[in-house]
Amino acid sequence: MHSQEPGKSGPAGPVVPSVLAVLQHVPVGIYTVDPHGKCAQINEAALELLGFTEAECLGQDMHELVHFKHPNGSPYLPADCPLLQARATGQPARNVDEVLWTKSGEPVYVTCSSAPVEFGDQVQGTVVTLTDVSTRHQMKQRLERAEAEQREVLRQRDAAARAEQELAQEQATRHRATSVSVERAAADQLRRQQQMAEDRLVQSEKLAAVGRLAASISHEINNPLEAVTNLLYLVRNDPSLSDESGSYLEMAEKELARVSEIVAQTLRFQRGGASATMCSPESLIESVLALHQGRLHHRRIQIDRRHKNSRPFLCPEGDIRQILNNLVGNAIDAMAEKGGTMTIRTRASRDPHTRASGLRISVSDSGHGMTQTTASQIFEPFYTTKGDGGSGLGLWISSTLARRHGGRLNVRSRTGGGPRGGTTFSLFVPEAMQDAIAGSSQQNS
Repeated sequence: MHSQEPGKSGPAGPVVPSVLAVLQHVPVGIYTVDPHGKCAQINEAALELLGFTEAECLGQDMHELVHFKHPNGSPYLPADCPLLQARATGQPARNVDEVLWTKSGEPVYVTCSSAPVEFGDQVQGTVVTLTDVSTRHQMKQRLERAEAEQREVLRQRDAAARAEQELAQEQATRHRATSVSVERAAADQLRRQQQMAEDRLVQSEKLAAVGRLAASISHEINNPLEAVTNLLYLVRNDPSLSDESGSYLEMAEKELARVSEIVAQTLRFQRGGASATMCSPESLIESVLALHQGRLHHRRIQIDRRHKNSRPFLCPEGDIRQILNNLVGNAIDAMAEKGGTMTIRTRASRDPHTRASGLRISVSDSGHGMTQTTASQIFEPFYTTKGDGGSGLGLWISSTLARRHGGRLNVRSRTGGGPRGGTTFSLFVPEAMQDAIAGSSQQNS
């Protein structure tokens, strides 16, 4: 925070003395304004609270910058602002609850005070302090909602009591008819819920069966693939092969190699997840991307690989591969309309909750993103945003596999797409899990 010496003048007139110079690291937000209402000084706490930089605040009308409207969207007139009245009347305003607006347009609830700074008989500016009370405001809102819900419960209880008294006066036949109707409705609802649960279990079993069938087919394809490979080798060594035929033969070999890779990766997905193997993060990712190469090309999706300080690690290859396959597939689905960029990062990291060291793999897309409500439910079983095309099990299984091995799968998302939108899934694999697998492998051997 910059300041000027008392008595000197800037472009906007006399400048408020640097009363905040010694308060730079105070957790309370503080800024000063000159006699013209322009920001002269602002400390780091205030900048962090409001989301602006110092350059964006200095010389600006702070009321127009952060205090220009009420929470309901109506304009906040300067004449009604108690913080400005302190400069106009020379009387301080203390402990005023207000709503300010951050640079991103989000409201922040504060308790603020405004005091005039006088030199001689003249008011040279104002010092404003800001205390973030967003948590208190949220607790107040929760309390109000709880009280409203309690009042509603009491109202419903009273209404039910009155209804019960009225029903008690009706004929016995009317009682029996009402009871039968309610029981029938409850039974119908229970049957519908049971049917939905059965349908989901059937869908889950179908997915498992499809996986086993894919592995079986891939295994059976291996033998004819090897035969075709050998035949192509014999053809390539034919001395009468023309250059044009040789080029076609080379194309055929490349496509056959791609088919072989897809078959190999499909078989790997059926391996037991608990067996430990030493894997390279890059090779794991590339094997998953190979399975989705056709979709990536068709939807014009670019891959941005960013590997930093990642080294081979011991892990349950099948489980980690299954998690990555699900994350890559979801990223492709999120960018289905206009294409985009998928960014895959690997780096050594620490879990922010346990401080355990390990490897972090993140998969980001530039798609449409998710709302906060959707993001809070995506790891629940059978929750899907894909309609009939989704089972609602992929992310739940992925999260379960990560937790089973001591890891963690997180998500953050912003709606709107583009450079600032999209979704990022972050998979953390702890070294402790790798050590545990290594010890188990040695004991079994």
